[in-house]
Amino acid sequence: MQTNIIEISNNNRELTARRGFLCIKEHGITLAEIPMDSICAVIATGRAILFTQNLMSQLCNNGIPLIIIGDNYNPVGIMTPLIGQTRQMAVQQTQVNSSKPLQKQLWKTIVQEKIRNQSRVLDYFGLDNKIKNLPTVVQSGDTSNIEGIAARMYFPALFGDTFLRIHTMGGINSFLNYGYAIIRGAMARLVVAAGLNPSYGIQHHNQLNPMCLVDDLMEPYRPIIDAIVYRIFQGSDNQTRELTPDDKRQLAMILESEIKTRTGFSPLINIMQRDVWNFVNSLSEKKNKLDFENVIQN
Repeated sequence: MQTNIIEISNNNRELTARRGFLCIKEHGITLAEIPMDSICAVIATGRAILFTQNLMSQLCNNGIPLIIIGDNYNPVGIMTPLIGQTRQMAVQQTQVNSSKPLQKQLWKTIVQEKIRNQSRVLDYFGLDNKIKNLPTVVQSGDTSNIEGIAARMYFPALFGDTFLRIHTMGGINSFLNYGYAIIRGAMARLVVAAGLNPSYGIQHHNQLNPMCLVDDLMEPYRPIIDAIVYRIFQGSDNQTRELTPDDKRQLAMILESEIKTRTGFSPLINIMQRDVWNFVNSLSEKKNKLDFENVIQN
């Protein structure tokens, strides 16, 4: 599975497609050519970037999401293909027809794994962990919002009592936004490739969000980004510093990081792909078959 995240951070770039390559130009001069079949996602953080229609068509044909980043590295838009695979209609039919009880059970499992991973992050860094037992009280559909309760204890424990998780703020929040955008772009590609409709979520139902299912399925992986950002800021007095190219590379490399699983080591992107197909199988078999791999080790 492709793991290359291509970020266009400079202003006034022109992006075109030519013979299976993504071409990056400035004032008509080609700066780089990247094979389409090596790209997982394209992230645009610069300004005044020109995308040709042919490029956007080729990105869709190759299943490559294009993510537009706004202020403080908060994603403001995403383009994905309309067609993911040959069985798309059958897959989406099971998605639309899935029962509410099954959706609630799937969401319960997702929330439990997210909180377990948050707990593992706190334990790994030797921080105060008051959320360790919360996964056991998550109900079907998380009707008591244990996810929110865990977050209100988790983020201050990880980043300090004064930290607030606010998407529009800079500093640590910008780093989290960028890292989450990496995971979101990869998950969007996997969801579409599996034939799923990314807009039709099991918990997220914002009518203005075309990636509701993507946001559902990526939840257990957010703590991986949290851990990387914690390491970056650990011992730093500058809590408002800006992302550097090295920081971005460190966050983007997470997709190809080898993760220890029950059956050996596997790149994170492959584990995510397996979980997406477990979700598809859950819908088709009308039974919760999600089985996460504990992607954060104690």
